Amino acid sequence: MMLYPNVQDLTNDKVNRYKLVIATAKGARHIIDKANAERELEEQRRLETDRFSKDSKYDNDPLLSEKPVSVAVQKLYDGEYTIITD
Repeated sequence: MMLYPNVQDLTNDKVNRYKLVIATAKGARHIIDKANAERELEEQRRLETDRFSKDSKYDNDPLLSEKPVSVAVQKLYDGEYTIITD
C-alpha cells in the first residue's frame, strides 16, 4: 500500500523520520483532543436545552471520518502544522 504523501516528501535536511513520527503523533493527539472537546461542548448544549436528537453535526465531521494520523500527515504536508527544529 502506498502512502501519500510519502516519507521522502515530508523529510528534508532538518527533519528526519523520527522527528516526523513525533510531530505526526502530536498532531493526531491534537486533532483527537479538539474533536473530543467539540463533542463535549455539543453534548452540554443539548443537555442545557433539553433537546435530545439523534442527528449530530459530528456524523459528517471530516476529522472523524478519516483517521487522525492521516489528517495529521496531510496537515504537515500542506503546511498547516510545522515541525520545529533546533
